[in-house]
Amino acid sequence: MAKYLPTAALAVVAVLSLLSAVEFAMAEDSLCKMTEKGMVACLPSVTGASPTPPSDKCCAALSKADLPCLCKYKDSPVLSQVGVKPELARQLLARCKLGLPGECN
Repeated sequence: MAKYLPTAALAVVAVLSLLSAVEFAMAEDSLCKMTEKGMVACLPSVTGASPTPPSDKCCAALSKADLPCLCKYKDSPVLSQVGVKPELARQLLARCKLGLPGECN
């Protein structure tokens, strides 16, 4: 059991670091005009072994977001640290029938 403690501790530190970064970036309750609720709605579509199709809430949030701004984060190492698969995130725009900004290529 003790051998799992460092992994668990590392995971907790990673999550706390991400939350701090997100809180800082979302000082006005949004990041690139994408609300926290919108991000949470999209999370099941960009994480895990069996991502789900994007919900209407996810697509609605993305349609209001500043997509070129969001695309600046496409290569951020934080994405993989929290389980977000960048290729799924890029596919999400097409799945929501939204155009892919040049910054996302």
